[in-house]
Amino acid sequence: MKEASKIFFDLDPKNNFEMKGRNDFVTEVDFKVQEFLEENLLKLISGSNLLAEEKGKSKEDLKEYTWVLDPVDGTTNLVHGFNHSVISLALLEKSEIVLGAIYDPFRDEFFSAIKNEGAKLNGRDISVSPDKKFSDTLIGAGTGGGRVNRSDETFEILRFIFDNTNGLRRIGSAALEMCYASCGRYDAFIDDALNLWDYAAGTLIVREAGGLVVNMHGEEVKCERQGGIICGNKAAVEELKRFIY
Repeated sequence: MKEASKIFFDLDPKNNFEMKGRNDFVTEVDFKVQEFLEENLLKLISGSNLLAEEKGKSKEDLKEYTWVLDPVDGTTNLVHGFNHSVISLALLEKSEIVLGAIYDPFRDEFFSAIKNEGAKLNGRDISVSPDKKFSDTLIGAGTGGGRVNRSDETFEILRFIFDNTNGLRRIGSAALEMCYASCGRYDAFIDDALNLWDYAAGTLIVREAGGLVVNMHGEEVKCERQGGIICGNKAAVEELKRFIY
C-alpha cells in the first residue's frame, strides 16, 4: 500500500479525471493504484479475488478470500488538492472481515487491524475515545455523492450534531474519518451512503480499537454491498442511533 501510494504524487489528478456522476470523480490515480495492488495482492493468497471500486471489479462475488479495495477514498479531495485521501484495504474470509488497513500518504499514517489482535496506528495500539456527555463530543459526518438529492435528511443529521456537540467535522473520506473515530480524534462518525469498499477496513479497525459499528438499522455491520455506518465510542453511537431507520 505504501508503494502504491507513491502514485498519488506521481500523477496530476487535477488535470486527469472523469466524472462518473455528480460529485463522483475517478482519476488516473484510482486506476493505477488499483492495478498495482491487484497485481500484488492476488499473489499473496492463492485463489483470492478482488472486489474494488474501479474497472468492473465492483460486482465481484465474495470467495474464500476476497480483498476489498478503495484505491482512493476521497477522490474529490484529490482532484481539488485537498490532501485528505487514503487507500483503504480489507481482507474478507468467508464474508468476515479479518484484516483492515488504511494508509494516509499525506501524513504517513498507517491504521491497521487484525481480527482479535487490536488496532494500531503506525504500529502503536490505539483505542476509541472514552464515553462522555454528548455535548462534549466531536462528531464527523459524511455528505458524499450518495447523498445527492437528499439534502433535507442530510441537514437534519448535521443540524442535530451542530446543535448538540462540541463540533461537527466533514473531511470527505469515510475511511479516514472512521480511522479518526478509532483513535479518538472523533468520538463518532456517521454516513449512511457508503459502499463496502468505503467502510470494510474501517469497520474492523474501529471494532478492534474497542468501538461500536452499526448500520443504519442499528444492527451489527456485516458485509453489505451498500449501506451506512455509525461508529465510535458506545455512548456517542447510541446518541446517533436516533437516525436509524
